Amino acid sequence: MPRFCAVVALTSCLAGCDLLARLLTPVPFALEVTPEEIRDSIVGQRIVLLVKLTDEESRPWPALPIRVSATAKGALVTVTPSLVAPFHLAEITVIPQSPQTANQQLIVDGTEGWSIEVMIEAERCGLKETAEVPITVISEEPDLVGPLAAEVRDMFLPWLAENHPELGIGPQTQWTGRIVTPHILVVTHYLYFSDDWEMHVFWHVMIPPYDWARIELRRRFQETTPSLAFEIPSRSASEIEVNPIEPSETLWR
Repeated sequence: MPRFCAVVALTSCLAGCDLLARLLTPVPFALEVTPEEIRDSIVGQRIVLLVKLTDEESRPWPALPIRVSATAKGALVTVTPSLVAPFHLAEITVIPQSPQTANQQLIVDGTEGWSIEVMIEAERCGLKETAEVPITVISEEPDLVGPLAAEVRDMFLPWLAENHPELGIGPQTQWTGRIVTPHILVVTHYLYFSDDWEMHVFWHVMIPPYDWARIELRRRFQETTPSLAFEIPSRSASEIEVNPIEPSETLWR
């Protein structure tokens, strides 16, 4: 074989081996959880953590999905979806149980309450990344905020349907509600979830004209922070006015 042909053959062989090695080597990825901890929750609250998975290398072929799992002693845990494409999100729902069921110690830093550790694992082709999220459960009490939160939410829905039909949000949208930061005062917070959106509803517990209400919207499984926000300056005004405002830069939990 002429020397030139031998060099070409060797080069092709090495290139093929390198390609095969890259094909057989899993793509490393990063795991990011939002938020990193929960400091205020109650028994039965549905706490939603966001898991973002990002490939750390780019390759000219589609990357395999990443399997996400989570466990927590003293809580019910579900992951949706359990197989996540790179650069997409999973939602982990954690529901704290009663301290008797959870067998937890009722002390956190000298105050009443207990702590739950959520263990999160992401795995693809033998590569694993893990994270831990501590959740402090303050008390066991009923959620009494839901009915008023639904009233505040519904004040925005006709306006959204008329002025932003591209969002697909209106009076007929089906929502699942859950309390959030139950022990905060002056401003009350609540979360609602539809198939496509997370809506953060919050309002000022003050007399008119300081009784404002606001909502923030996050696209589920796509965004880790809200991208849209709106305000009603006064809930008791004779004519309800809705104005766009800047959304928060962080996720409310």
